[in-house]
Formats: sequence, structure tokens, C-alpha cells
Amino acid sequence: MDLEAPIDAWYVWIGVSAVSIVVAGVVLGLPTGPPPDATGAINTIDRVAGSPSEASASHQHDAEELRFRDGKTLELRNEHGHTHSSLTHGSVVLVTDDERLENVALGKPFDEAFRAELDRENVDATAEFVDRITDAHATADGEWHPAGDRLVVRTLRIAPERSEPGPRITAEVTDVLGDWEDHEEPTEHHATSVRIEYDGDEHDVDAVVSARGVSYGLPAETTHEAETRFRHGTDSAELEFDGREALQLPISVDVGVDDGPTCAVENVTEYRERVVLCDGRDSRDSVELAENSRQIETDPKTGEYRVTLVVAQ
Repeated sequence: MDLEAPIDAWYVWIGVSAVSIVVAGVVLGLPTGPPPDATGAINTIDRVAGSPSEASASHQHDAEELRFRDGKTLELRNEHGHTHSSLTHGSVVLVTDDERLENVALGKPFDEAFRAELDRENVDATAEFVDRITDAHATADGEWHPAGDRLVVRTLRIAPERSEPGPRITAEVTDVLGDWEDHEEPTEHHATSVRIEYDGDEHDVDAVVSARGVSYGLPAETTHEAETRFRHGTDSAELEFDGREALQLPISVDVGVDDGPTCAVENVTEYRERVVLCDGRDSRDSVELAENSRQIETDPKTGEYRVTLVVAQ
């Protein structure tokens, strides 16, 4: 007796095969690894950001990209997914495009990273630092960036610096040989007078002014020098050298102020164009900059600035 399969058996076989294919497709589409651990990273950052003193740490991760939102929420993503977690303590600054801030975040002392500003009496080094913090936040926050293999986080405390006022000194070639309008190209003109303008403290200061260049009558370089006194904080002095002593443009101008800086500029090439030798007091106020930055905390007792930097390596 022949046993025949039910006529609908082949439908059943096709249906089971189709389900198997669908299930296999679903399995193949599942992630093969975990998404990055944003919570673990944020816990490391929180421990450093919440420290009452300076602190640093690093955190290994498997993210491909990261971003901070408002300096508080960290988002990590890779091919397996996307996670996020938020800070408990304050906010941080992700540094992506500032080598000096990156060096500080990686452990370089502030005094070494900003030595050039600290060595200048009329420049506020902390204002430069705070300015860079603000720019770094504006550049990186809210954007995705390569995550590297680890995050380095460092909290710093920086004592504010007060820059001393410095004079603003300018120089201008006020007269030349011949008729400027009808004669040679500017580089062939010879200066016969340079005006130095001084804007500084409200008291008299002694100074030595000099102009250096190739003279009209001699092939060698010549320096004309004179002593002067700038009165009442705002004054000017005229350094004149006529005839064969005229200096061919371009020239260099130096002004040395007693108990103050020596200001200099090279390659003064234009007639009637004022050039700056010293730019005076740093117009930036670190206190005001810090007050306007949500990334900077100011200690009410010490006045120190506190900031947490993050770098992806």
C-alpha cells in the first residue's frame, strides 16, 4: 500500500524554509559586539572633575567617535551602537585643536605651557588660557570627533595673574627726501624724520629712540640715536636726520624706556604709515572672561580658576 504525502506537505516545507531564512537573516543582523561604555567613561571623568584639588586619570574604551553636549553629556558610538551618560560634577572641555591646551591636559605644567605670556609683564597669561578654553569649547562641543583608544582627563587650578600696564608706542616716517608724489617707488625713498608716539603711565619717562638703515650717503648700515623724555604719560618725539644721513626704506626703529620694555619694529617700509612697536596693556581681563565662561569655575575663597580638560588619544 502506497503512503502518499498530503498534497499540502510541500507548502509546509516551503513555509518552514522561509521562516528559517528569515530567522537566519535576523541572527546575522544582530550586533556582534557591545556598544561603547559611556557610563564607565563618565564615571572616570566625574571622579576627576569632582576632586577638590588637581587630579588626572585616563580611561580605555572601544568607541570610534565621541562628542560632548554642553560640556556635560558624553556620547560614544561604534559599529555596535551608541550610548550616552551625563556628568554629576560641573562641565568639561573637550580639546581637539589646541596643542598647548592638549599638552596641559596631558600633564604639562601651566607655567611651562604659557611661559611666553608669563614672561611678559603687560600680558595676562591667565586671560590667554581662559580665552583658549572658551575657543576650545566653542570648536568641539556638539560635534563628533575621533575617539582614539583612551580618554585623558585633568582638572587644573590656575591662580589668576594681574598684568602690569605697559606703554603703547608707535612709529611713523613723517618726512622723506624729495617729493613723495612725483619720485621713485616707495622702497627707494629715504626717510629724514620719524615720529615716536608714547602712551603710558601718567608720569615722565626717559627713553632712547633710534632708527637704523642704509643711509643716503653711505653704503653701510647706519644708526641714528637720541635721548628724549616723554612727559605726562602721553607725548611724542621726533627723530630727524637730513641730507646724506637720510635712511633708505625699509628701516628699523627701537625705543628703550627706562625701567620698562624695549620696543622695536623692523622693516618700516611706508611713508606716513603708523606702526606699533609695543601694544600696551593686555586688553583682556581674565576675571571677566572667567565669569562669562560656564566651563570655568572660580573659587570664591582663593580666586583660583578651576577647569577640567578632556583629550582623546
